Amino acid sequence: MATATTLAATALRLSEAASRKGSPEYNSLKSLFAVLSQLDGDEVRLVAPNAESVAVPNLVVDLLRQVSAVLDRGDGVVVSEVARELTTSEAARVLGVSRPTLISLLDKGAIKSHKVGTHRRVALGDVLAYRRHRISQQRDAYEALMAEQDDLGIYE
Repeated sequence: MATATTLAATALRLSEAASRKGSPEYNSLKSLFAVLSQLDGDEVRLVAPNAESVAVPNLVVDLLRQVSAVLDRGDGVVVSEVARELTTSEAARVLGVSRPTLISLLDKGAIKSHKVGTHRRVALGDVLAYRRHRISQQRDAYEALMAEQDDLGIYE
């Protein structure tokens, strides 16, 4: 948990520094936001003095883009770790559903869980797999609806 405290403390300090016009962080973040906003699938490389450069994964670039956008508009950012095993409340938050809805999904076996004492735990991988599956189902339903709309000649 010490890392989470460090992450949160660093995020808070960065949020505060980014809001002070004229600070080095403010100017750097403005520049970073401008550069990241212009990227469109381009490879981003991190270069350190006296070291080789390394490619930054696209997901990290997306995260940096989102964080810099939030800081650019003057809002703060909170960063925290996500454990490999989640409580039911944490899993519900990840899925954007209520805890009773998540419990219902666990009872139906839609998401695997196990008990630690009297409390349920859910693997992060299982929660994310369910989330991907649900998004895929929603996308398929939307595409079927659009196809039916086309077949019926209904256009907006």
